[in-house]
Amino acid sequence: MQSLEPNPTERSPQELRSLLSVNLRTLIGDGVVTKICRAANINRTQFNRYLTGESFPRPDMLDRICRFFGVDANILIRPIHEAPETPERILLRYAIQAGRFDCAGDMPLALMTVRAFPKSATARFILAQCAGTISPGEFQMLAEEAGFAGLPADPITILAGVIEIPNTEPLL
Repeated sequence: MQSLEPNPTERSPQELRSLLSVNLRTLIGDGVVTKICRAANINRTQFNRYLTGESFPRPDMLDRICRFFGVDANILIRPIHEAPETPERILLRYAIQAGRFDCAGDMPLALMTVRAFPKSATARFILAQCAGTISPGEFQMLAEEAGFAGLPADPITILAGVIEIPNTEPLL
């Protein structure tokens, strides 16, 4: 039997409208609303209501907005920095930590991955993979995107504290 008590993690309709408004503004960036509405075939007056948090789109309109911006509806109803925990993210994180995912030298893939897992052990694994395979400037930009600005491009330093690295003496 479901409880009739309100769930403290549920968002009110006003919170959802507000989140949608903030996220749409982020997605629009410097774009011109009139041009976006024309290209997406969305009524500009109604779209402005979404932007002000006055209204929330019907399912078909939400689908049209998502398709235009190339995003999942989840991204529109939660803070953009709060990525949803999906089965794909869980599998990707596991593959990275198990060493079964390699993006070393592939800057676009590495950038996308560290943005998906900012300030995390998973981002450190990606940085360790990329250390030495990309230019120092690219590495610093990647480290900054991962939330670890100024991190040296040394895999042992990057992974320190994330995994236990055995202290091995050099062979003579």
